Amino acid sequence: MEKLMDKMVFAIIADRFIGDFVDELLEADISVTEMASSGGFLKEGNTTVVIGVNDHQYGELKEILQRVIGDHTDPESVHSGAHVFAIDLVKGLSI
Repeated sequence: MEKLMDKMVFAIIADRFIGDFVDELLEADISVTEMASSGGFLKEGNTTVVIGVNDHQYGELKEILQRVIGDHTDPESVHSGAHVFAIDLVKGLSI
């Protein structure tokens, strides 16, 4: 059985960036699932996305994050534009 993906990425994205971020992911042929979320990570409205990527797509994902979000936030601020968690997968199944 072929491995479906190498990493599962959970990203909490500030609402002000989510539209452009998802658009760029889809243009890059990276699938994304949006989930409504709330909490204190960003101290503002946010959306959590789940993204499954192969190793070769992970670099592109990081470039998109930097381009859409990183260039528009103050790195010294507690109110960043995203919190991103990447998990290496041992196994993934499609049922």
